[in-house]
This record gives sequence, structure tokens and C-alpha cells, in this order.
Amino acid sequence: MSENTTAKQFRLLVIADAHQDDSVPDPEDFPGNCDFTMGKELIRRAIDDAQRRGGFDAVTLLGDLVNDGSKPQTDSVLAEIRDEVQNTIGNADLLVVAGNHDFGTDRFLSIFGQTPGLNQIGDYNFFVFADRFDEDFCTRSEEEMKNLTELASKDPKPIIALQHNPIYPTIDSDYPFMHTNNADVFANYIEAGVMLSVSGHYHPGQELVEKEGVKFITAPAICEPPHKYLLVTLEGQNVEIETCQLLVDKNVAAFDCHAHSQYAYCTKDLTVENVIRRCRHFGLAGVSITEHAPQLYCKDDDFWNARHIYKPSVWKSSKHSRMEQFREFADSLRNEYVKIGLEVELDCEGNLTLHEQDRQWADIIVGAIHWLPVERDKLSEDEFVKLFMETNNRILAAGVDVLAHPWRCFKRIFRQVPEELCQKLVDWLYETNTAAEINFHINQPEKVFFEACVARGVKIAFGSDAHEMHEAAALSAHVALLEEIAGKDSLPNFLYWPG
Repeated sequence: MSENTTAKQFRLLVIADAHQDDSVPDPEDFPGNCDFTMGKELIRRAIDDAQRRGGFDAVTLLGDLVNDGSKPQTDSVLAEIRDEVQNTIGNADLLVVAGNHDFGTDRFLSIFGQTPGLNQIGDYNFFVFADRFDEDFCTRSEEEMKNLTELASKDPKPIIALQHNPIYPTIDSDYPFMHTNNADVFANYIEAGVMLSVSGHYHPGQELVEKEGVKFITAPAICEPPHKYLLVTLEGQNVEIETCQLLVDKNVAAFDCHAHSQYAYCTKDLTVENVIRRCRHFGLAGVSITEHAPQLYCKDDDFWNARHIYKPSVWKSSKHSRMEQFREFADSLRNEYVKIGLEVELDCEGNLTLHEQDRQWADIIVGAIHWLPVERDKLSEDEFVKLFMETNNRILAAGVDVLAHPWRCFKRIFRQVPEELCQKLVDWLYETNTAAEINFHINQPEKVFFEACVARGVKIAFGSDAHEMHEAAALSAHVALLEEIAGKDSLPNFLYWPG
């Protein structure tokens, strides 16, 4: 159960129609700037985004995970999606449904290690239907309808029906969205007293409606911009739907001040070229490629052992510096859309880990605490808190544009953030004209802190802190948090922009 849901609530993440494909689709068949090579990545992004918005208890993938299930590599692609999802959703339950593009319901379910029928999760009965497809035509078997009726007669728990094709409302189209025996399926749901029917397949989606006591929702296709998914909150017989999207509204003019590059020791599959491409695709108004300055100055072993903090000569020396190469690389990228930043820390001598010539070269300086200037095991709890605040004060006094992931180091040692100190840090930010960064990278931003920032008039920066491709340009939850705090109309007044 998510920490942000009550004991009575159940949250279901619904993702439909990813259409993963290595080829570019025919724009006449799938208009709308789709890129099916991103199908698996979009699923991961939706999971991450939903976790940032409060989490979930179960995930359902409603079919058409691949665009052409007849291809020989389909099994391996589905297995990759399965592994990615299972490794990401933690203890949440996973329910999958085959779609017409997945080609083979039995094979599809076996890859995910699942069987159709009843899944009891919490206080609800989830019934996964294995509808059969003849080309694009979908039919519900008499046996499955009978099994649903029998379940309803034996178990009073609310029933949630999961399938690929919509049941209701009727979709008038030449394309076969509905079941061939749709009237029988609809009657079966009424007889069984189904509480909620959840479907995909129809890419625009359909809003929640109720007909003869049964609620129906059709999830929009995540493969099509603005890349929507659903968060369904169940509480008894009550159903609430939140439609979320991964693409940021261009009217927000969201700027990502903190995306890393392949020069970082801590990145994985990320390249700057693809980061910029993702930023444009997901509606961002600009991005700063912001690299760890001490990682550019030091060897990886020196950085990960914090020698740049405890032995400043390590970062001050030019012996292992890659800064010149990074500057040449970054200068080739810099333009009106792409800015260049450096992420710096405070060493044990009280200096930012930054040479003055590099400060003058960069568009943005992002201050951060990854290590305190004294080793953690040498500090009492009170000393840790005191030194943390002193370090922030010195970073801000030394002059940075943005304070990255405030309070994150408390989360890393499983300490509660001392709320009584939030206002003091907010005041320092205001006095030094420094923006506070909303950052979800291995971090959950403190809402009370950002509420205090908005109340004081401190600028707010968005930072994806992208280290992997699925993190690049992922600012949807950042925008949602600031909109909740400041209000949608007032949001532009608080956004940080370089310069």
C-alpha cells in the first residue's frame, strides 16, 4: 500500500497501448507524432510518474504492448517489458491483458507468467479476461462469462473487469473496437454486478461513465502524445479517475535545469543528443546540461570516495581533469534552447568545488550536498543537522543559481526532515536570490518546504536530474506539485529561468 493512501483506499495504475516497435510507424496509420521505439520507455515513465504522484497498489497493462506481435523478436521484447515493469513496481501486483496487436493471448500471458480469470487483491476481485482475436475482431467466450457469473454468486467483493477492447459506450467506427458479442458481454456485467470495467484499445480513451449500475472507463493510448495513463482510486464502491500525462503543457514553459550527460560517472544509457530530443518531444521550453564539476575534475574512484570533499587538492589539480574536453563538447551544444551548467559541492576547506574560470563559462551553477565536509560517522545526530545547515548557508553565500534536491541527504540516512528548519533555509534562499529545485531523482520533495518557498517568493527550479534516458525531460510530476502549491495560473510567477 502506498504511503500516501489510506487503509481503505486502493490505487490502480492503468497503462494501455504502448505499441513498442523498432520501426517508425506509417504516419497515415498512426498520426500524432508517435514514436513506437519509445513504447517500453513510456511504460517505465508512467510507472515512475505515478510513483511520484503518490504510488499505487497494483498495475495493469491493457494490451497492445507491441505493435506487431507476428515479428520473431516479439517474445524477447515482451520479456524485456516484463522485466522492466517487475523490477520497477516494487511490491505492487501486476495484471496483464493481451491485445489484438500482441498476436496470441496464451503465449502473451505465459511470458508474463499469468493466467486469465480471478485475481484477489486487497478488498477487490480483479477479473482478467483472455478474449480471443481473429485478426482485429474480438470475441468473449461463453466460459469466461459463466465464470464471472459464478464468481459474483460466491463472493461479495467488488469486481473490476479488465480487458483490451471497450465494452461501453459504443464506438461507431469502421474499425472493430467492440466485441463481436458485445451485447452479451454487457448483459453479463450487469448480471454479475461488476463495479468497474477497465479497457484500452480505443486510443483517444473514454471518460468514466455509468450504465445500469456498472462503471466503464477506457484508458487512452500511452503511445500517442500527450502520453496519458490513468490512476484509479477505489474506496468501497466509490471510483475516482485521475488522468495523467507525461507531456508537459507548453504553456507552462518548463525548463529542466539539471540533466546529466555521458561525461558523468553516474549515468547509464544516457546521451546528451537523446536528452535534448526527449526534452523537445515532451514539451519542455529548454534544458540545461548540468554536469558534476568534481566528476570532471577527478578520477571516478576519487569522486566516489569523496576525496574531492576531504582532500581538496584532488579536485584543484588538473592532473585528471576532463573539464577542457567537456567544455569543448558543451560549447557545440549551447544555443537558445540548450544551456550548460555545473553542479558543485562544498569541500572541507569551505570552498565550492569549482574553478573560477569554469564558473564564468557556465550558464548555471547548481549547488548540492552529496557529502558533508565532515564524514557522517564522526557526527552525532545534532552535529549532523547543524553541519547540514551550515553547509547550505556556505553554498548559498558562495553564490549558486539553484540549490539542488534540498533535504535529500536526510532521506538517504532515513532521517525525517526537521520541518522547524525549513523556514530558515527558505529565508537564506530568498536573501541570496537562489532558486529551490523540485527534484524526484531518488528523492521525494518536501511539500511543506516548497509551500514555504512559494509563500516567501523564492523561485522554483525543475530538475529531472536525469541519469538514464527514461528520466530525461520527466517533469510532469514537478509541474503537478507546483500547480498544487501555487495554483495553475500563478505558476509562471515562480518558475526559475537562467539569467
